Amino acid sequence: MRQTGFSTKVGSTTEIQAGSDVVVVSEPTLGATLRTKGRFYLLCEVMPPGKTGAAVAREVADLTRERYEYDLSAGIEGAIRKALRDANRRAAHRLRDQHGRVTLHTACAVIVNNELYAARIGQAQIFLVRRARLFLPGDDSNELADFVHRTTTRRATSLGSDPDLLPAVWKQAIEPGDTVILAGGNAIAALGADALLNAAVTLHPRAAAEHLHNRFVAEGGSGSDSVMLIEVSPATTTAPRIAAAPEPIRPPDEVLVAETIRSRLDAIWRHRPRIGRAVGAVAAPAAGAVGKSLAVGLELMPHRSATLGGPVRTTRERSARRQRLTTLLALALLGVSIIIGAVVVRDYQANSVFASYNLSVLAATNDLDSAQAFLDRKPAADEDRARQKIDSARTHIAEARASPVASASHLATLSARADALFDRVNNVLIDLASVAPGAKAVSFAQTQLGLYVADPGSGRMWRVFEQPPGTTIAAAVLQKGKDGVGDPLLVTAVENALFTIDGQNKVWKAEGNTVVEVSPDGRDSWKSLTGLVSFIGNLYVLDTASGQIWRHEEDRGKFLAAEPVLAQAFAPNALASFAIDGSVWVTTTAGDLGLFRRSGLATTATKVDFTIRWIGEPVKASAIQAIDSQRNIYLLDGPGRRVVQLTRDGREVARFDLPKDLSPPTAFFVSEGLHTVYTAHGSKIAATDLSR
Repeated sequence: MRQTGFSTKVGSTTEIQAGSDVVVVSEPTLGATLRTKGRFYLLCEVMPPGKTGAAVAREVADLTRERYEYDLSAGIEGAIRKALRDANRRAAHRLRDQHGRVTLHTACAVIVNNELYAARIGQAQIFLVRRARLFLPGDDSNELADFVHRTTTRRATSLGSDPDLLPAVWKQAIEPGDTVILAGGNAIAALGADALLNAAVTLHPRAAAEHLHNRFVAEGGSGSDSVMLIEVSPATTTAPRIAAAPEPIRPPDEVLVAETIRSRLDAIWRHRPRIGRAVGAVAAPAAGAVGKSLAVGLELMPHRSATLGGPVRTTRERSARRQRLTTLLALALLGVSIIIGAVVVRDYQANSVFASYNLSVLAATNDLDSAQAFLDRKPAADEDRARQKIDSARTHIAEARASPVASASHLATLSARADALFDRVNNVLIDLASVAPGAKAVSFAQTQLGLYVADPGSGRMWRVFEQPPGTTIAAAVLQKGKDGVGDPLLVTAVENALFTIDGQNKVWKAEGNTVVEVSPDGRDSWKSLTGLVSFIGNLYVLDTASGQIWRHEEDRGKFLAAEPVLAQAFAPNALASFAIDGSVWVTTTAGDLGLFRRSGLATTATKVDFTIRWIGEPVKASAIQAIDSQRNIYLLDGPGRRVVQLTRDGREVARFDLPKDLSPPTAFFVSEGLHTVYTAHGSKIAATDLSR
């Protein structure tokens, strides 16, 4: 005969003394509902107790029960998970004004047929008492863990602390005689797990709940003492049925091995008299020979002559000797105990260090996974929350790196992943330092073949382009030391040809696979090299030390000597950048913008009036871009991390924010065709979409 169902007995401390905590017990009376939805139990602990928390706890508990019982779209696990997610979001909404002053902790259990489903959020805990032992839910379904060996942490500090929490649901087969305990964190801290186990094993659930309440009061506990005990027993009204035939029960393998060893030892033990006699007969000659040899050796040893009238040993002296021997043995035992204690403490400290390190690594991994999920969200990524998770991951990585058991390779992998996600949040196109250490981008140019970057830090000029499948790479066009080229300081483009000035004040032309020197005469006029642009084939060099712009006209593939562009030079080091589109645009170190034009037959340009009509507060320009083929001009506000779009008559059109987490940009280039602004942040090149 076997039973096909269970009945339950329930007891809780809230029945003895009402408080802020909420307990929900739902045991359907209809057989169909009992088979499909089962019995529902929920405990919601409020810390600290109060009317506000009690009202929210009651609302959340009722919402959880209603969503679970009326959800027919998924199985038991899916229904519990969806109900707790809705309750978690409701709690987050209702408690957002409390700023952490009120917290909720909940534990939920559902018994359906012969199976137990359980989930918890916060400090509330779920215990299973089976055969007088206390267990916790394991990491996987149908896995039990002893309470003393459980070290995993909670996924959320309280109900509503993480609105996007996905609760884990644990599943376990239930047996007659089991007791399920839902307990609040405050009760566990005050009573201890042993008190819960003893009460569940020895008392009826209601009596156990009353006993736990009285003990909580006797221990001087304050606040919540919420505990619910659910005892599972065979259903008395369930109709038994006769089993077809008893199935043979095969003992476990370890029992069979033990019985085999025991039977063989018993057989040997039954023959012990004969074995003993055989061993004695064999050992007798050897024993006689050893005895005679020992006697001969003792006779050969020198004998000490007897001393007459020697000292007499009194009882007091013998007692003192025994005391000294006892003291020495006690000291030896104390020394051994100290050594064993030191070993135990060192082992505990080592395990604690390992546990702290593993927790830090696990927290960092979880934060990076969350940041990845926020960035992969469709249709729009949540960059602010991704930044928070990345910052949290870096904090945990720093904590783990300080551990004496830290794995440098593992932490380096986590740091690289955090840096990659950080670059993704900040729209970093490529980090040149990953290709050439010491790289530093200072100047941009663009042709039909791609974007070109002057990098004096690594002594290269790069071509940056995208290669399928969506990977951005950098290839060196010029490199210091090859063909006599120095450090590329500045770069500009004339159609598909690139012109660069290196650290030796030489001008190089790169077109196709050829690199030739095209240095003009009169380079001794340059006192400094700050900017390089081209217009209708001519090269223009900004010399901030002399406060002048020099023009080198192109004549049949060669460049002529330097000619001044400005009718009146600026003060030394007063200019910051310039651009030429037929007119001459300059920005000063004070952030002002000036416009210069030639009038009549003059060969130099004079300043003309130019007023900017700002939309917001005025911007201090640190660099300017004006290309004759583009409709607008663009200003870079490096300290403000933004780019401003202007018409050529001075009307502001738009402002575009640049990445806030990177260093201030030092150079930029706007591609109107791609609706993208490229900015240089040390070795990193960021690409900001202007169409957003």
